Amino acid sequence: MTIAADALQPMVTFGTNPGMVVGISDPVPDGGDDPSFRKALSYMQIESGKPMTENPVDVVFVGSCTNGRLSDIEEVARILKGQKVADGVRMLVVPGSQQVKNQAEAKGLDRIIVAAGAEWREAGCSMCIGMNGDTVPQGKLSVSTSNRNFEGRQGTGARTVLASPATAAASAIRGRVADPRTFA
Repeated sequence: MTIAADALQPMVTFGTNPGMVVGISDPVPDGGDDPSFRKALSYMQIESGKPMTENPVDVVFVGSCTNGRLSDIEEVARILKGQKVADGVRMLVVPGSQQVKNQAEAKGLDRIIVAAGAEWREAGCSMCIGMNGDTVPQGKLSVSTSNRNFEGRQGTGARTVLASPATAAASAIRGRVADPRTFA
C-alpha cells in the first residue's frame, strides 16, 4: 500500500460524533436520507456541500488529557507566535498535567499564548467536559481538541468541531475553521 502523504489534509468533524469527519477543504457530505445524519447537521447548523472553513468560530479549546501534551502546546505556540486571536473569539489553552504546565512555562510558551490573546489555564479537564464553568454558550461553535463532540458535551446547546491543536490555533487566529498549513 502506498499513501501519498502530500495529498492528505487536516481533518475536522462536522457532526455529533468523532466519525463524522471530513478533510478541512472538502465539502461536508449530504448524508442522503439518513435521519441521524440530518439531525446531526441540523444540531451543528452545518450546511452540506460546503467546506468547514466557511464556518465562523466562537470558542477554541486546546488541551486536557487528549491534546494537552507539551508537543501540542509547542505547536499551538508556534502558530500563535506574532499573531492575535480574532476579535470575538475566546481561546483557552489547558495543559494535560501540572508537569506539562511547568515544562511549557519553563519554555515561555505560556507567554506566547497570552500575548496572542488566549487564556493560559490550570491543568485539568476544563472545557473538554464543560467543567468549572468552562463551557461554550448555547448555539455557539467551538473548535476543540477534546476527544468527543456529542450534543451538549461542552455545554447545553454547544456545537463542537473536533480538530488538531494546529487546526484549533489557526481557527482562533482566522475566526473561522481554518487550515493550519497556511501558518507553515
